[in-house]
Amino acid sequence: MALDLSFKQLIAVAEDGAATIGQPTCISIDRIDEDPDQPRRSFDETKLDELAQSVLQHGVLQPIVLRQATEEGRYVIVMGARRYRAAKRAGLRDMPAFVHAAGSADRYVQMIENIQRDDLNAPEIAAFIADRLEQGDNQADISRKLGKPRDWVSRYASVQNMPEFLRSKLAGSSIRAVYELYQAWREQPNAVETLCAAQESFTDAHARRLAREVRTKVRGSPADGEGAPGAQPARRRIAPQSALRDRATAAAEKRLNSSDDRNERMGTSLTIRVRHHNRTGCLLIDRLAFQGSRHAVVLIDGAEEAEEVPASTITIEEILSA
Repeated sequence: MALDLSFKQLIAVAEDGAATIGQPTCISIDRIDEDPDQPRRSFDETKLDELAQSVLQHGVLQPIVLRQATEEGRYVIVMGARRYRAAKRAGLRDMPAFVHAAGSADRYVQMIENIQRDDLNAPEIAAFIADRLEQGDNQADISRKLGKPRDWVSRYASVQNMPEFLRSKLAGSSIRAVYELYQAWREQPNAVETLCAAQESFTDAHARRLAREVRTKVRGSPADGEGAPGAQPARRRIAPQSALRDRATAAAEKRLNSSDDRNERMGTSLTIRVRHHNRTGCLLIDRLAFQGSRHAVVLIDGAEEAEEVPASTITIEEILSA
């Protein structure tokens, strides 16, 4: 589902074929309730006042979308909470709406509408993605349904693992800037916390530069390989794909029958071949995923760089020693 859907198409998706798109129905405002689980949690009061003034002059130009509530005669908002609040503020008694049958709201439809309007802040988006992950969707599902790149989803998914001082920076910094600092914090938490204590907000470029400086200091010092207490080790360079494949082939052909060979095998390295959806690759067991313990680092066959995927989405196909 791409994000370039028109609102007419969004309404069609929200109704899910339960009603025909045509003339909206005029619904009494006092029979409409907001959805307590909608993605948006905050409303700009100034913008609501401006929209209320527009409603007073021109009316509600775009009908909201409702679903029938379980209580007879009442409706729950699927899309249009801001228009609903503005209409109430303007003193309207009723407003135009498309209505479809009772049932649970499509959270993705609600999210797409808010993203199109650029109405959600970073914590709200992060909360939505965390909820979808908790409900069993993986990042690939979320990316596909929202029409957003995988790295966009990954950045917001990481918010739930960030320390509070980093999450607080989302009020004045972009998710990309905060994510850069989070990655550096994984390697050198004390240094990043000190930087954040001295500054309220960061631009993308500034955050990238600071994160790069932190990593350079950590990796450049021969004595700081362990980093600060609790810090993650610096990320290692990935062996070329050809080297991994050669090692796996050699391991498969090697026969270790003697007791000496068995003893030697205990100290050898392992190549773990895995499948992620319809792709195969190698599990990198010498690296931790930045997104936490529920993710794994995988080098997909033919790829130049590794990627982080949910651990629940990979299956082990073969374990080889070398």
